[in-house]
Amino acid sequence: MRYIAIVFLFIISIFSCESSAQSINIPDQIKVSNIENKVNVKGTKILINESKDYIYYNELKRFQKDSKNYFQVIEIPNQDYHKSVIKISNKIDELEKQGGRTRVKKELKLGLYDAYFVLAPQNNDSEQIILAFGDTSFSVLVMGVFPNDEKERKEITDLVLSTYYDKNIKVNISDNLFYDVDLKKSEFELLNVMSNFGTYTIGKEQLVGNGIYINNFLIGVLPNNLNGFDLKTYSDKLIYKYGNNIYKEKNIKIKVISEEKCKEGVNEIIKVEMSGVFEGKELKMYQYIKQTPKGIIQFLGTDISKKYTHFSEYTKIAESIKIK
Repeated sequence: MRYIAIVFLFIISIFSCESSAQSINIPDQIKVSNIENKVNVKGTKILINESKDYIYYNELKRFQKDSKNYFQVIEIPNQDYHKSVIKISNKIDELEKQGGRTRVKKELKLGLYDAYFVLAPQNNDSEQIILAFGDTSFSVLVMGVFPNDEKERKEITDLVLSTYYDKNIKVNISDNLFYDVDLKKSEFELLNVMSNFGTYTIGKEQLVGNGIYINNFLIGVLPNNLNGFDLKTYSDKLIYKYGNNIYKEKNIKIKVISEEKCKEGVNEIIKVEMSGVFEGKELKMYQYIKQTPKGIIQFLGTDISKKYTHFSEYTKIAESIKIK
């Protein structure tokens, strides 16, 4: 789905040359024990060992030690892991062919589930970690970065590989919605919640592929304590990534039609109207980002209807979003 592609794009880059630090051994089978002592990632069926060093940010489903050491967990219900992991492994193979290096690239068993694990140098100072696992009914994706240090590598690897999925956990979907939105006069309904983003379609129409061919919008909330956050820079990076996805087949030819930056009391807002072309099909996109003292609201709507009948509705829906 589109959100996963966006998140994956933030994490993965061309891997740099292997450092001189020792590699790390990952077993073929990781037994899962002491499940009762693991902590539940709120709003998901994901469990993980408790850590005193990593602070948990629920809005991002992120465990963070500092700005250079963190990982994020994403639960993807109703996605066949075996199909989704092929795209991830193919992309990493492609990066290796381009000269990138991986420290560890391994298929394994994580308890009952098939898994795929990668450690790769990112530059001289940092590395990336990726874990994907699941079965035909769900996927979990864990991604992070950490300093190029033997102790840090072992700590984050042990913690990430303690991740597990318990199908018996009952999830309250509202635990992942950090906002209220007015949809009383709209046909759009909440389809699903993934990480900190809600996806909305008309009558809960299922998304196919990356969702480009279906009228839909995403709403998410980020914490307002992100280091060095700049509203315009963040907006520009998102727009750039729509047209420069690591999966080239998903790239949309984007043209910015209008951009408006304004203030609403202490809040700062940036609104961007875009036209696009995907596989010869024209569409319009509306991006709305609002920075408030309580958090950062992010809205992205895609309209493929004739005469773009949903576009004006998107602008009103975005303005109705309130952080809880």
